[in-house]
Formats: sequence, structure tokens, C-alpha cells
Amino acid sequence: MKLLLTFIMLFIAFPAAACYKQENSDQDNFSHCLTLAQEEDAKAQYNLGLMYRTGKGVDQSMEQAFYWYEQAAQNGRLKAQYNTALMYQKGIGTDINIEKAVLWYETAAEQQHLNSLFNLGLIYHKGDGVERDYQKAIDWYTLAVKAGHANAMYNLATMYDQGQGVETNYVTAYALWQLAAEQEHQLAQMNVQSLTEVLTEEQHQEIEQEIEFWRHK
Repeated sequence: MKLLLTFIMLFIAFPAAACYKQENSDQDNFSHCLTLAQEEDAKAQYNLGLMYRTGKGVDQSMEQAFYWYEQAAQNGRLKAQYNTALMYQKGIGTDINIEKAVLWYETAAEQQHLNSLFNLGLIYHKGDGVERDYQKAIDWYTLAVKAGHANAMYNLATMYDQGQGVETNYVTAYALWQLAAEQEHQLAQMNVQSLTEVLTEEQHQEIEQEIEFWRHK
């Protein structure tokens, strides 16, 4: 089947509590966060990145958002490490630098950050600024699948369906699409229906065991 990859570009955008209080004005929150950020408070640096990105309490500036996210990332803030990677990957507030994006995604992935695991799989699957490497894509997708990432389930299924880096295996593709479909992944739901019609009786008998394998992998 001719299939589309599922991808995401999602900022983590929840304010941390170090300097942000709902009852304060945006301007007061910005001023307080700036003071703490200059003292190397990682939560405050992350909040400044968020404020500059959304224009809350300050004029919007993607360059300043990137600067403060990277400062927070260097000080160990997981959410900032992911956002920094994403901005390097997409060239938001900085030049595109896939090598640095991969390094920050890997830093976050080592802490089991779900979207970082998935994005690493996608980068190597597509060859997005790196040499395409199906085995690395499979490895990163598999880690994301273990953590329950529906888009990783969908994309890994396409690799088994199309024989990208692995032998074509429609049973495994079906199982992974089924798991994604259970999370309301619409493309996976469509592919499950399509693949059901072409599987042999023997393959149908293997499906439940394969689903359980991946469910508990």
C-alpha cells in the first residue's frame, strides 16, 4: 500500500512554577522570570522562552525564545531540551542545524521523553538532514512504541508494510496499526480495514499473538 508518514511538530508549552503565578499580570511574571533566569534558574529560563515565543508579557521574539530555551536546556530542563531540538530542526529563531537538533533530542530521549524518541525515528526514517538510516529509525520508533506513542506505532507499521529496513511483515504491520487505531489514530484505522481484506487466514490467526507481543514489549 502507498502510505503517508505521520509526523508532529509540537512545542511543550506549559509554564513552570519557579516564577510564574496565574494571579500575576503577564508583565509581572515576565519581570520576575527575567530576574531568576539571569541567576541561572532553569525553570525561569524555560518560562522566558515560552513567554517570548507566545508574546505573553513581552513582544514576541523567536530569537529570544530560542536563546532562553537553550539556556534552560543547558541547565538540564527536559522540556527546554525538546523545544531547543525542535527549533534547531525547523530553523525557528535560529539557523537549521540538524546535528544539534539530534544531540538535544538524544539528550531528552535518554530521559524517556516521548516525542523526542519519535522525532529521532522520523529524522532517520525520512533522512531529514542526515543520511537515511532505517535501522536507527526502527530503533527509535520501537522505544517510542514501548512508551505508547501512536504515531510511532503507525510509522513503524509502514516500515514493516513496505519492507523498509526489515522484511515485509503484514502481520506486524497490522498489529502496530491496530494498537495505534486503539488510540483513535485515523490513518491507522483506515489501514487496518484495508489490510484485513488482503491477509491470509493463517496470517489472521497470528495477529492476536503479535498484538500482545507489541502491547507488552
